[in-house]
Amino acid sequence: MKKSLALLALASLFIGTTSCRKKDEPKPAPVVSTDPNTTDASADVAAIKNSQAVLTVPAGSVVYIEPQTGLKILGATMDATDKTKYTVGANGLLGINGNVEKLKIQSDDITNLSLPKSSPLLKTLILVSKSSSATATATAIDLSGLTDLESLLIAGYSIESLDLTKQTKLKNLGIGAWDLGANFPEMTDAFGTIPEKASRISEVKLPANNVIENFIMRTATLQDGKCDFDNLPKLKKFFCQSPFFSNFTFAKSTELEILYATAPTAGIKLNADLGNKPNLKDVTFTNATLSKFAISNATGVKLKDSKAGAIAVEFDNIPAVQAAQYIANGAARSTVKSITLKNMEFTEDLLVKMINRLQTSGGTLKVKGELLTTAVNAALSAKGWTGAAL
Repeated sequence: MKKSLALLALASLFIGTTSCRKKDEPKPAPVVSTDPNTTDASADVAAIKNSQAVLTVPAGSVVYIEPQTGLKILGATMDATDKTKYTVGANGLLGINGNVEKLKIQSDDITNLSLPKSSPLLKTLILVSKSSSATATATAIDLSGLTDLESLLIAGYSIESLDLTKQTKLKNLGIGAWDLGANFPEMTDAFGTIPEKASRISEVKLPANNVIENFIMRTATLQDGKCDFDNLPKLKKFFCQSPFFSNFTFAKSTELEILYATAPTAGIKLNADLGNKPNLKDVTFTNATLSKFAISNATGVKLKDSKAGAIAVEFDNIPAVQAAQYIANGAARSTVKSITLKNMEFTEDLLVKMINRLQTSGGTLKVKGELLTTAVNAALSAKGWTGAAL
């Protein structure tokens, strides 16, 4: 009897230990399905609203959804010939369920897009209008469930506020789109080729601990203070068209490699006080005027494509030839009123050639005292400029 009880106790212990181990084992990761997309046009409102992604659109409108595998679409019918085209039913709701790594949604009519549920496999989300801009006056977007998202592109839409504070793994961000091709392969790889579309976005909220590396923006509505560009510590590339914000300082972006901006909205002057940017390789400002252009410690930077004039220029420890070419050969020569050149291997001859190209008067050049030679001072005087020793 005692032996039987001992065996029973041992068996109970084994079962309990096994049960505990199984309970602690991680759940298997969801698998990307390769089955063709299916639809349930008769799904009720409750089922649609319980989907991973829920779209609100006018009844009978068309939504294009990719990929063509791995998804179940509720509340819409699939086109017989175009397997990416879905016509929304009478209740104006469309639900998307499934495990995919990339989701692309195209429509001109979405007024609400909600993805509040966890979708750990979804790494890339593309939301673009089908035409050049959406007909919906405004779109509300909830991405709170997409905490594993790494790439996001939104183009062609009007959005009052875009909350990305949950997207702490986001590396690639596009607000608006245009074809950058070989200039920005990271974005082309993430999103493919998207026709040029602007986004009317008034505010973008980023995570305090964001890891954004690549950022493109085409919007004429985002103003200073509505996106914290000074808190992008991992930023490497930034491309912007028609900015309506003026501060291009990127205070924490010491890893910045490429900066491109063109055609500010309403002709606002850009403050490109970049400061310490040791990894900066290429800076391009075009169709713009800079209130200030300042760079420090960018020993490998190229400024040859920057055609924007600057009122104040401060260069510290960058290639002297690049500094001189920007000031003498670009629009800067007709706008600049203050030049500061620190820790650079300028020669008397290079300085004189740069000064002779200036088209403004009444300015000040600050350089090392030994560079203010008789020839340099004579060139400054001829232009109505004065020299000051650093």
